[in-house]
Amino acid sequence: MNTKLGVLLLGGMLVLAACGEEEAQPAGNEPVEEEMDMSEEQATEDEAVEEEAVEEEATEEESSEAQPVKDAAEAKKGEASPLLSKGEMTSFVFNEVGEFSIFCAPHPVMKMTVIVEEGASNSGELALDIADYDFSEESITVDPGTIITWTNQDSAQHNVAFE
Repeated sequence: MNTKLGVLLLGGMLVLAACGEEEAQPAGNEPVEEEMDMSEEQATEDEAVEEEAVEEEATEEESSEAQPVKDAAEAKKGEASPLLSKGEMTSFVFNEVGEFSIFCAPHPVMKMTVIVEEGASNSGELALDIADYDFSEESITVDPGTIITWTNQDSAQHNVAFE
């Protein structure tokens, strides 16, 4: 990613440098068109490199946003996510019908309940937060197969653990 940012910055600087240059007056019979063509070619190349870097960065962001869901672990009693620092996420898929009691291992007063039942209105993928030493929902009912992704918004580390 640092390489891509460097390429993007370099391309931008080259474009700015090319735009800021004044056209030199030809000495004698030098053709002006060649100089302009080279500047236009360089600008076009720089723009292509910049567009490519932006597209790759957008693709990486999309894939990193989907990453936690793709790696969603099965929600099971006794399971726990690793400790999450601020901004980190963890995902679990709730396939089995039943009730799941969830807590934060370092802060056991933090609790919530996930109820899984057929025909629940919440299904697919859900995003919940961990903030102010609390889960954003005290209780939530979801359809089997629902993936819940928790994002830690606190500066303290938290996790998602199943009783």
